[in-house]
Amino acid sequence: MHIYLMQHGAAFPKEVDPEQPLSPVGAEQVESSAKAMKSLGIKPEVIIASPKKRSRQTAARVAAALGVPESDIMVSEAVKATANSYVTLEFLAGLPRVESVLIAGHLPNLERLAALFVAADGKASIAFQNGGLTCIDAPRLENGQGTLLFHITPKHLRAIAGA
Repeated sequence: MHIYLMQHGAAFPKEVDPEQPLSPVGAEQVESSAKAMKSLGIKPEVIIASPKKRSRQTAARVAAALGVPESDIMVSEAVKATANSYVTLEFLAGLPRVESVLIAGHLPNLERLAALFVAADGKASIAFQNGGLTCIDAPRLENGQGTLLFHITPKHLRAIAGA
């Protein structure tokens, strides 16, 4: 399974909007990243978002750019910021058999999940950025059984998208 991990786009601070939706900068980050994904031929079979508005908006923008109906986006507590990475792993293992999945999520969960896949002891450091894209090949959904295929920053995704 290819597991694509994307930290949601930049959001408004809580003081501006308690729901912390995507800011205009965050919306642009995600749209550029989604355009780059399309250019690279990436189209996950499943898109998962946390219940947080910025995560759902990120998933929706990616889905729209890739031609995936918004109604196909799964929303789960298993990918929220504070979710235990083993809970996220169990959630992924419970999905129907798919070749690829995108998680539009949060820190620290994304960093911990990536580390769990690529290092048996879970002590890898992968620096996520808003709107960046990471891909891990995980033939088995077990710790230490994944291979980091790529980690693309938002700046490089914008270049791929031609923005």
